[in-house]
Amino acid sequence: MSRYVARSSPRGKADRLRPVRGTGGGRHHLPHRLALVWALLFAALNVFWAFGGRTGTHPLETSDPAPAFVLANLGAALLKGGIGVVAWLATRRWRRRVVRGGLALLLWISGVVCALYGLFGLVGNALVLAGILPGGEGAGHWYWYYVLLWDPYWVLGGALLLAAAVRSGEPRESGEALGGRMF
Repeated sequence: MSRYVARSSPRGKADRLRPVRGTGGGRHHLPHRLALVWALLFAALNVFWAFGGRTGTHPLETSDPAPAFVLANLGAALLKGGIGVVAWLATRRWRRRVVRGGLALLLWISGVVCALYGLFGLVGNALVLAGILPGGEGAGHWYWYYVLLWDPYWVLGGALLLAAAVRSGEPRESGEALGGRMF
């Protein structure tokens, strides 16, 4: 069911009614939403580690973390959460092009960095497991966690952020409401 919203023209012309189709972006914003969930889950894991949580899947986990380890993990959580917020903000309708462009640029940069970090890690760790590159003594099982869990998770995040960046540059339907205009 369509609703109508009155919008006044900045040139003083008569108000016009434009259809509003829901409050979300539908599938258009799916990559943004998935990137937000990816980033928040990853940030939550860093907070968990910062306070001594252990999953058994990372060699640096400790039940009694040093202050530097706590700060590093909380900083990583802020960065990852910030990436998720950028993905969410990119779903909003911004009046200024510089804001829209800045958000899209941040998505592109973070997507490329995350994807490349995951790809290089995946290749490097796989080469260690294959015996082509030397690995640390007694640390071989950790490389399996990286190849099967951590590196693919980085690649997934990079792909989601890049998909969100691509979608941020696509035109939207003229009557679609995206949660209201901002600035």
